[in-house]
Amino acid sequence: MSGVFNALTTAVSGINAQSDAFTNLSNNIANSQTVGYKADTTSFADFVAGSITGNSASQAQSNTVQAITVQHVDNAGTATNSTNGMALDISGKGMFVTSKPTGAGAANAGVTNFSEQKFYTRNGDFQQDKKGYLVNPAGYYLDGYMTDSTGSLTNVISPLNVSNVGFKPTATTTMTLNAAVGKLPADPANYTPQSYTTAATTTYDASSNPHKIAIQWQQSDTNPLVWNVSAYDADGTGTIAPNNYQVTFDHSGSLASITDMKTGKEVGSSTVGSKAEIPITAHYGNNVEQTINLALGTIGGTSGTTMVTTNNSASTNQANPLSLSGTTLSMSPTTIGTTTDSMQSYMSSPLMVASTAASTTGGTNGQTNASTTSQVPVAVKWTQTSASPQTWSVQAVDPYDATTTSPVKMDQAHSVIFNKDGSIQSFDGQAVSKGSPVTTSLSINGTNYTLDLSNASLTTGTSLGGDATTLTNDSITSGTYTGAEIESDGSVMAQFDNGYTQLIGKVALTNFNNVNGLQAVDGQAYLATSRSGTPQTGLVGENGTGSLAVGFVEASTTNLTGDLSALIVAQEAYSANTKIVTTADTLLQQTIAMKQ
Repeated sequence: MSGVFNALTTAVSGINAQSDAFTNLSNNIANSQTVGYKADTTSFADFVAGSITGNSASQAQSNTVQAITVQHVDNAGTATNSTNGMALDISGKGMFVTSKPTGAGAANAGVTNFSEQKFYTRNGDFQQDKKGYLVNPAGYYLDGYMTDSTGSLTNVISPLNVSNVGFKPTATTTMTLNAAVGKLPADPANYTPQSYTTAATTTYDASSNPHKIAIQWQQSDTNPLVWNVSAYDADGTGTIAPNNYQVTFDHSGSLASITDMKTGKEVGSSTVGSKAEIPITAHYGNNVEQTINLALGTIGGTSGTTMVTTNNSASTNQANPLSLSGTTLSMSPTTIGTTTDSMQSYMSSPLMVASTAASTTGGTNGQTNASTTSQVPVAVKWTQTSASPQTWSVQAVDPYDATTTSPVKMDQAHSVIFNKDGSIQSFDGQAVSKGSPVTTSLSINGTNYTLDLSNASLTTGTSLGGDATTLTNDSITSGTYTGAEIESDGSVMAQFDNGYTQLIGKVALTNFNNVNGLQAVDGQAYLATSRSGTPQTGLVGENGTGSLAVGFVEASTTNLTGDLSALIVAQEAYSANTKIVTTADTLLQQTIAMKQ
């Protein structure tokens, strides 16, 4: 009699197991068009409540069956073409890292706040929302590595955002000089050497940081066609390496040749029509070297950098060096800025000061003192610190050496306040009467000098009226953001109306030792578990994550043909189990009827 009850229990477990299988099949079929959906299968396990004891005549014990849902997250769906330009398909084992908003941002000035919990998905149908985030239809926000203000990629994973992207100036590769640096003398044997300094041009390094460079020209006192040329850091921060070139013109004022005075070798070619360029080396950031070519024109050309005849006008000098008399360095009458502008700066062109530096050397009889004489470049750097009142900081610098071992030293940067008429009002808090000298001290290789700043002033006009057009560079400094695109390596690029693209961030992908051990949640997403292992997150291609196909999505892994066939089998198995139940019921009814 107990066998009938055991059969009834077993049949009920079979009905339940087939119901679970039916649930999985129906879920697969319902999600046959869901992007990134991973179809499940059903496995069955037999549970033995007892065993056959003794011989074949022993009483049978109740067995049951259980349905087990098996995940197949490792199965890849077919890449399907999408009209969404932000859609992504992973070719490989990787998964997208995503975040969910907490909802707390609604009351925080429209800012979206995100949970620290990370979700993983293959649903790459991402689109830009109104706040610039990339989100898929299930509400998961794509994570990656954003760039910082310099354009460098950070190592922090956060939701990618492509809104309000500003254009970062491009790195400068070429400066161009279009100037008449001086006049051809009427008498080559009797002339006064000329000098010319350009206005500083703002250049940019690879991280889009601005720097100022100016070019100084000094005519030889023995040959009027020969000029000594050097580029210097007009910010006074020592980023430009010391350089000295000799540029020679022909008797018509056209460029003839360029020589590097450090090596004594000709730069480029002296053949007519050849490019006349001077390489300038800069060291930015963590001593990152950047070479900028100074384009002067062509050898024998009549444009670019030239000398003009006496009846023509040469370009106007834009910065003056200090003058030296004994041990006093003085500024010539110089307008360093205006009384109305802010964020201004000015630096005099370098003056080479002969200086003797003492040194100690070792000899056979002990130490001996020695000295070397060198030319030390000295300039005065002015930086505006306040617009009301007009307050400036001033200090003496070596434009090629801003380190603590620079031969040019000052006890401090001094503060100068100007009157509304542009004259000096006070120096380091001490009132200055009009016409009174304004002096301080500095040292060059240990020798003390007096620095006279009395001739500095501001103009009450709206501009200095200088010529900033002679020295230009090829950096692109502005562009209007038009949209974003994703490249196959995961780079998220900003597009601008000037034709340039710039990196916004990079998509992050994650891999697991056991992706089938992930915990499924709503929206074709998963959570990491102890069974899946620790997420191994990095850039596209790292940790075996694979590559990206842009403009494609991963189709559902549902196999409609196979699942429909399995559905028929599950239906028949379900019906068979119900038949056992009805048969058991009949047997029980007959057993009860025996007493009647």
